[in-house]
Amino acid sequence: MNPEIDLRVGSLSKIETWITSPTQSDDGWTEIKSFLFLRLTTSDGVEGWGEAFTLPCREIAIEKIIRNLVNAVAKDKDITPHLFRDKAAKISDKHRGIDFSAATSAIEMALWDIGGKISKKPLANLLSENPKPSIPVYATNWSNKETGTEAIGKRAVKLIEQNFGGVKIYPLQNRSPEEGAKFVSYVRNLIGSETPLMLDLASPDNAKLAYELAPLVAPFNPYWYEEPVDGENTRTLADIRSKTGLRIVTGEKQCGLPHFEETLSANAADILNPDIAAVGGLLDMTQISEWSLKKNVKVSPHCWNSMSIAAAAMLHFCTSIKNAEKAEIFPEYLSHVMKFCDPGFKIDRGHAVIGEEPGLGVSMDTSLLKSLCSDYNEEKLRK
Repeated sequence: MNPEIDLRVGSLSKIETWITSPTQSDDGWTEIKSFLFLRLTTSDGVEGWGEAFTLPCREIAIEKIIRNLVNAVAKDKDITPHLFRDKAAKISDKHRGIDFSAATSAIEMALWDIGGKISKKPLANLLSENPKPSIPVYATNWSNKETGTEAIGKRAVKLIEQNFGGVKIYPLQNRSPEEGAKFVSYVRNLIGSETPLMLDLASPDNAKLAYELAPLVAPFNPYWYEEPVDGENTRTLADIRSKTGLRIVTGEKQCGLPHFEETLSANAADILNPDIAAVGGLLDMTQISEWSLKKNVKVSPHCWNSMSIAAAAMLHFCTSIKNAEKAEIFPEYLSHVMKFCDPGFKIDRGHAVIGEEPGLGVSMDTSLLKSLCSDYNEEKLRK
């Protein structure tokens, strides 16, 4: 954290929220889920954007939590990300849950964006005195439409040609461990032996699948082995890490600090991937990074989000910490958000290069955004 920055943003006067409708990617490769955006406006007219992680059937509920929390701090004259986190913790009474944490993540993100605009500094410079100008990125190669080995293999090659610094695939998606290993071998042969190939098991209900798959894919040099079991199953994660020798990634479904402290204490992970828009906020992310650094553990934030507001926050955060791993990009989501925003970063030779605009550096066209939404709310805040 840059100690020279005053993060007081003043008082809040207005809150707006947008929930986009789910749709198909332009190329038909996958479904694009709903996104939940937030814009806060201060009494001085400074605007800040945030984004909450969400899934079907809970978007409206998270939006309501956001508005309730913002109203709870609306009377504060000099709100800061730190003061908001403290107040949200008291409100939750330590009963957070990922939906509550998604709401606090979005609000804190917006406060950081405002702070950057007031101080005329990019978010990365608020988080660090010497941030890096870019961060390595990889492409998540996921589709709920195309699951065939050849189709995903061809897509992997295309993504590498598009300058991504690695590709992630899902070997257990409609496959047995044996079939998954053949799939990994096929993709590895297509992209070459040097290209980082990440494997995401997506938390199979049966941990035996992760144990069976590991020795079958080890010869293909996977860059990491993500979510071999649910992140709450710390003991099994530690055992898989010990017995397989693969780099274990976990944390995307978890929120709050105690879980990550326990995971680190159990030596259950090589890389933590809390979701940038669900963990609780950038302050929690920073604490997790600091704890991880002491254990020689990397941080690669999960970002199953819009590739605009949340992705910008993720990239600024990654450039500000010492132990960042490759950051996650959903290529189809990135193409989609370009219809209504400039995300404030560009992909170049395997890296995301962030701009020098203040705050998150994202420019949103709210008219175009609203045309893609199923729900929009605006509320003037009472003093």
